[in-house]
Amino acid sequence: MRETGVRKNRIFIVLTGITAVLVLWNIRLFWIQAAAVHSFAGRGIDLTENSVIQRAEGIVLDSGRGDFLDRRLEPLTGRELQVLVLFPVNKQVLESGTEASRYEEAAGILGVPPAQWKSLILGLESPRLWQRAGRPAPLSPGEARRLEALGLPGVRVLPYKERYAEDQTAGQLIGFIGQNPERITKQFTDQFHKGELQLTSKIGNAGLEKTFEPWLQGLGPTSVSLFTDGTKRALPGLDARRIAPDNPNYPLQVVTTLDGRIQREIEAVMERLRIREGAVVVLDAERGDTVAAASRPAFHPGHVDLSGGGWSNRAVKAAAPGSVFKTVTAAAALETKAVRPGETFECTGELGRFGLSCWKEGGHGRLTLEEAYAQSCNVAFAKIAERLGGEKLELYARKLGLTGTVGWSGEVHGHPHLHQWDGEEGGLVYADPAAARDAGAVAQTSIGQRDVQLTPLAAANLVVTLLHGGEVRSPRLVESIRFRTGRPYEVFEPKMRTAAVPADEGIAPGTAKVLLKWMQGVVSRGTGRPLQQAVWPLAGKSGTAQITLKNGQPGENHWFVGYGPAAKPRYAAAVLVGQLPEGQKNTSLTLFREVMDVLAKQEAKPKMSPSPS
Repeated sequence: MRETGVRKNRIFIVLTGITAVLVLWNIRLFWIQAAAVHSFAGRGIDLTENSVIQRAEGIVLDSGRGDFLDRRLEPLTGRELQVLVLFPVNKQVLESGTEASRYEEAAGILGVPPAQWKSLILGLESPRLWQRAGRPAPLSPGEARRLEALGLPGVRVLPYKERYAEDQTAGQLIGFIGQNPERITKQFTDQFHKGELQLTSKIGNAGLEKTFEPWLQGLGPTSVSLFTDGTKRALPGLDARRIAPDNPNYPLQVVTTLDGRIQREIEAVMERLRIREGAVVVLDAERGDTVAAASRPAFHPGHVDLSGGGWSNRAVKAAAPGSVFKTVTAAAALETKAVRPGETFECTGELGRFGLSCWKEGGHGRLTLEEAYAQSCNVAFAKIAERLGGEKLELYARKLGLTGTVGWSGEVHGHPHLHQWDGEEGGLVYADPAAARDAGAVAQTSIGQRDVQLTPLAAANLVVTLLHGGEVRSPRLVESIRFRTGRPYEVFEPKMRTAAVPADEGIAPGTAKVLLKWMQGVVSRGTGRPLQQAVWPLAGKSGTAQITLKNGQPGENHWFVGYGPAAKPRYAAAVLVGQLPEGQKNTSLTLFREVMDVLAKQEAKPKMSPSPS
């Protein structure tokens, strides 16, 4: 009995001891969690803060936002690079002989002095991307293989998606993303309340980024974090972990109608010709789709300066068109039979009223309407406008799709009115309807002056309208939205601009055919003769508009619109070189010829099938 009592006492003492240890251990844990905001173990380490930092620190490799593709399914945004991600490491690692030599070898691969590389690694307090000139530095396949083979602690070669390339093309069309709390609360109210968007979220603020924002939002970013212990040593089994949304269908991809190769070459032409302000629009003659649309001043979506104005897409901004508008006057004269067949007009250089003169000093003499169109005679067209009246000019501008906007718009699931072209301005004939009854205003309007405004997009579409016998189309900029797997999510079919121009209210096919023939005459014997040096036979109409520059001085807009090849048209195009000092050499013809030569060169290349998505 006594031995039994002793045994029980010993068990009680042991259990009491264990209980005491557990209580002390729990007190210790509580103190660490609750009181470690001060200092732990005398090392000045805030464990609570650092535990949060450890979970949060990492590098976003892909924002999860949908990308834009061109018509060949080649990426316009979201180029994938192999990059170096650096994580903080235990400083003692660099002191060991083996590791130190491997880090030096990595410095040699990257082409940086070992001391500079060591200083960078030692100074890391948080993960970062290896950069050159302030941008993530892409690694060549050889560099990536050699660096991976070294297996350095805290150094990882990983895929990184770069939203905008350093030489980003179609900047104004793509637009840019940024914070916009007001739009988030007004246009994305549901997502804001659900917590899917915060006031600090970046959304599309211009261009396609803005127009297609609802479809571009992804399911979340792909990131990588390196899990370490308190001494910055990688934890076995965790190491670098990638965290990504698990859905093969997202993010969605927006497939544009653009040809990225043509777009880049046209931008290079504008740069070489030093076009400071202007635009080029190229449309596919068959479908009316946008093949390229370049704008100057240049703009990079990754470097947004709203005060500079470069972000504004000049392709959809209205400007005075000058003699390009004579196509409207000629169409009205042909359809209303305001001019008799073979009738001639006398041009002495001055009209004698309204203060209107011809560009050619001394005048053109006697010429027919066709010759007046080829020579761009102001006096002849002003006389014709007197017969037509101002209302006829506005009517035929509308018939040709030049009033209002022309870009593709329509209803899409959940979106009653989607307009693919962000910021497109409408065409204008009269700012004041009363001007249509003023003879002087009508004379100026007939030659594309006074209030007349036209966008390069609408001017190019005018040529497509003529090529389709007077049927006005709505140029697409986006062909479809696709799942990441390539399966269609939404397809935007080509469409007529029937809302503004019903099919039975356009010009007659015969009229369109005559105007196209006259455009060939502009190049063969008129103001477009320098275009005879082009690779293709071309046709079109020139225009020089008198304007007032931003500094208040007199200036000009130089235009050319047309098509090529003349015998079997493949493309319609409009070029505008704007805000030029008065009397400066016309560069629009040179620009148009070089644009068409780019297209001719592309057509001569062997055709390739679109790459798989």
